[in-house]
Amino acid sequence: MVVVFIVPLLRRNVHHYILYLLLFSALMLGRAFLDNPLNRYFLALAAFLALFWGFGLARKLVVSRLRALALRTQTDLDDLLVDLLEMVRTPECVLVVLWAATRYLRLPGRLDGLLHALLLVVLTYRAVTMLRVAADYLVRKLLISKGRFSQAEQGMARTISYLISGLLWVTGALFVLSNLGFNVTSMLAGLGIGGVAVALAAQAVLGDLFSALAIYLDQPFVVGDFIVVGDMMGTVEHIGIKTTRVRALSGEMLIVANSRLTSAQIQNFRQLQERRIVIGFSVPYRTPAEQVKNIPQLVRAAVAAAPKARFDRAHLKSFEEAGFAFEAVYFVTDPDYGIYMDTNQAIHLALLDAFRREGISFALPSRVVFQQSGDGA
Repeated sequence: MVVVFIVPLLRRNVHHYILYLLLFSALMLGRAFLDNPLNRYFLALAAFLALFWGFGLARKLVVSRLRALALRTQTDLDDLLVDLLEMVRTPECVLVVLWAATRYLRLPGRLDGLLHALLLVVLTYRAVTMLRVAADYLVRKLLISKGRFSQAEQGMARTISYLISGLLWVTGALFVLSNLGFNVTSMLAGLGIGGVAVALAAQAVLGDLFSALAIYLDQPFVVGDFIVVGDMMGTVEHIGIKTTRVRALSGEMLIVANSRLTSAQIQNFRQLQERRIVIGFSVPYRTPAEQVKNIPQLVRAAVAAAPKARFDRAHLKSFEEAGFAFEAVYFVTDPDYGIYMDTNQAIHLALLDAFRREGISFALPSRVVFQQSGDGA
């Protein structure tokens, strides 16, 4: 009789096993083992098989559909979802299903607590690892969107990923401890004195580290930019976790703390398209009026003769002690500093030649004093 019953059972699918278990649970109604009716064990086993079969089937269907969708789309977000779902392992599913199935049973307190703790640790671990993968994806997308693939940028991206990973693991550990009944607040308070000491010791390092993150995310400058910070100027060659290396115009390497760069005013010439130049000069009061009126035209001609300069204006600005004060404005249409200096020099030399041809001299910073004699002469 038993053989006749078991042989067809072995040839059935999972849902047939569940039906047989439900039948057994009905037959064993009223019998008990370890404070649980026997039919409860069969119900728990049936629930375990049903949930495990259902989870496995649903996971397989969802992953296959998403993988087929990922092959037809250009975005890689669906690839990320497939990777996250494939991270869920069979032992984890077994543990979740086992915990759900045992809700039909009255387990001993220690066994139930151990199962709950194990489930909490495993699920927290899997959640943290999945969040790490998602964070790496977001950092990588940030790099791609900004078109930044240099070795320094990839190193900074890895640093950000490590920081996010550390934060996730600490948060996960605190979550597990809190749910296991530990007083996390008291633990953190007990570590307060040691934490203050460590924070004071690492204050400078952490300040530079977070400044590096601020530089990376806000991008006040990138590698290759020419910057001016206070009395320091040069080309950025490397942005590190603690310091930034700048190649000065004189050739030496300047090592600057990141915290200084984020707290100082930075002149960045990366987006410079043209330079606005203001020059000022004076001519003596003895200069004839016709020559004074002609000076703006001389300045315009000097600027027009320079190949990469655009004239803006030239005016008699004021009357000063040394003479008539003029102000002229022009633009250098090339951002290169060397070209700017060559153009500026050419314009000044052209003005000098033009003034000498016209017999105009530049005023010296002097003061003329007229003294009247006692007899009125």
